[in-house]
Amino acid sequence: MVSAAIVNQICIASEIVVFDVLGLFGHINFLCLTYKKPSLRSKSSYLQCALSVSHIICLLFEIPNAALLFTGIRLKRNVCFPAISIYVFFICFQAVIILMLVVDLLIIVFFTTFYRKIGTITYIAMMLVIPFIYSAFTVVLGFLKMDDEVIIFCNPPIGLHPDVGRFWSMSNVIFNTITLFLFVFLMIVFHFKGKRQKSDTRKLMKSLKVSTIVFIFSWYMCMLANDLFVAIGITGPLLVFCKSNMVFFALVCFAQPFYVMLWKSSDYRDAFIDMWSFLECVKNMKSSKISHKVSNVSSVALSVKRSIKQ
Repeated sequence: MVSAAIVNQICIASEIVVFDVLGLFGHINFLCLTYKKPSLRSKSSYLQCALSVSHIICLLFEIPNAALLFTGIRLKRNVCFPAISIYVFFICFQAVIILMLVVDLLIIVFFTTFYRKIGTITYIAMMLVIPFIYSAFTVVLGFLKMDDEVIIFCNPPIGLHPDVGRFWSMSNVIFNTITLFLFVFLMIVFHFKGKRQKSDTRKLMKSLKVSTIVFIFSWYMCMLANDLFVAIGITGPLLVFCKSNMVFFALVCFAQPFYVMLWKSSDYRDAFIDMWSFLECVKNMKSSKISHKVSNVSSVALSVKRSIKQ
């Protein structure tokens, strides 16, 4: 009879495969659209590109982990951690970039002149300093505390030494809480300013609103749960089981940004359809959309004409 542990490993591995396919497709499309469409390029979109690259690396590093889960191979931490150290760097990096995207919106709203005058390369470099320092520090700690314990999963929550893993989860919860606080503050500001904000800023806010809600129920949930498991005293195999199953929430975080943009931004939807219009099904969708727009314009023109005659 197949044990519950093996069934759980197969489920986790299957989740990794499904979200990897969805996530990689989305992020590659976002990077291609940013490259091909100058109208979609901005300081904010370049920050999103940095997030996409981080998520691509995180998703790619989950594939070997899925293979290990299917085969049941166990590794020692001093073998696992060097192999996933780049993954650990970028999983830390993406967590802080999410905070930087909210800070980016704060700068757009409150320091508009500074935002316009500063060079794009300088601005992006400035915004990536904190993510880089935090990520590098966590990886160095991971190497310093590395031991030869045999671990059931080779992923950051288990691959990191428990002491470093505790630092990692607690620091992530702090960053995530700051992100949530700043976003609530922005929502209050936008509520009172209302339509006085520029249309592109309102669009950015709408997309960020959905992204933040997904972020709360994905990455924030993942890191908060990891910290909570330790805080309430769970240890041993049960702790490993609980932490490993939190990969579902991490995968949701890694895979979702592009699909949120497609949902909330007509600019990205149009660009996406245009880029894939060589496919017959997408070409039909594009033709149908153009016909619908023409029909709407004709209806408006007819209404205006009738009102003039009256």
